[in-house]
Amino acid sequence: MIKTTIRLLWLLAALWSGIASAQTRDFSEHDPARILMVVWRGCEEACQGFRQYLAEQNLPVKVMIRDAAKDKSRIQVFLEEAKTLQPDLVVTWGTSVSKDIIGPMNTDQPENYLGDIPALFMVVADPVGAGIIESYDRSGRDHVTGVRNRVPEEVQIRAIKDYLDAKKIGVIYTTAELNSVLNTQKLEQLAAEMDFELIRKTYQLNDKGKPVSGQIPGLMKELSDEGADVVYVGSSSYNRQNRDAFTSAANDNNLPVASAYEVMVTKSNALLSIANRYYNVGRLAGNQARKVLFEQQRPGSLNIPSLSRYSVFINMAVARQLELYPPIQLLRFAELVHTER
Repeated sequence: MIKTTIRLLWLLAALWSGIASAQTRDFSEHDPARILMVVWRGCEEACQGFRQYLAEQNLPVKVMIRDAAKDKSRIQVFLEEAKTLQPDLVVTWGTSVSKDIIGPMNTDQPENYLGDIPALFMVVADPVGAGIIESYDRSGRDHVTGVRNRVPEEVQIRAIKDYLDAKKIGVIYTTAELNSVLNTQKLEQLAAEMDFELIRKTYQLNDKGKPVSGQIPGLMKELSDEGADVVYVGSSSYNRQNRDAFTSAANDNNLPVASAYEVMVTKSNALLSIANRYYNVGRLAGNQARKVLFEQQRPGSLNIPSLSRYSVFINMAVARQLELYPPIQLLRFAELVHTER
């Protein structure tokens, strides 16, 4: 009975707050919109793009950044801070941060999450699969919106097959990252549809749930021995963070790396990337924030937009090293990097 009463009071509070938040509010230089932004690994390109967009628009905002520094235990601290501060908007970066702060759609304990404070997520690989939203047309949650950053896996695989005619695609991921698990599940679904074999390898985890160091070379050797034609990095913070070790180990085994992260091509040694620049994703999120804060649009009434164009990056130094030169159809619109090496 007590639990039911608490649940009812929570719903009534959410309803009242929703009515109140629908009322217009004028922000000014002396009374700016307060945005609490919770990021996973510092204010990187998407965070910078978000802030730059708002600055260019001359919008009166105060952006307060909280960095989890890849420590999940800090997310709960920031959640409690958000509940206390009651900012005008909470922006979350990444699947782990968004899931732990915004919470899943089907939760029966909304009081454990952000509740009715307007929220905007970005850099979430699969927000539908993660249970954060209902669909890309509408979030299905009155106070939640976001932006898409992912190039669809179908597009990624098609480009890989066009370039490399790959029959066997290898992935290495950690089960500690929900985004990586969901991404691998999507690849498994596509394997039969797009006529390729998926070879999966997972990192061994330590007692803190993090990958044990030093595993990458051995796992790459296993993929090579099992006949992989390419290694794909779709969604993996760990592989992105360790991109130099990852791509070098792959190339040592004559395995090209294709990635959804352009930084693995532009700032490391992957061969191919079909990607949206994180900076532009951040700007897109800034535009979404503008609609919520300055155009009085309810977050739940907005669709979850994506960038209209993808970028293709090819690392010519790696192409020469592996003797895998790009086909003409990709050269026409690709951005070639490391051409001088």
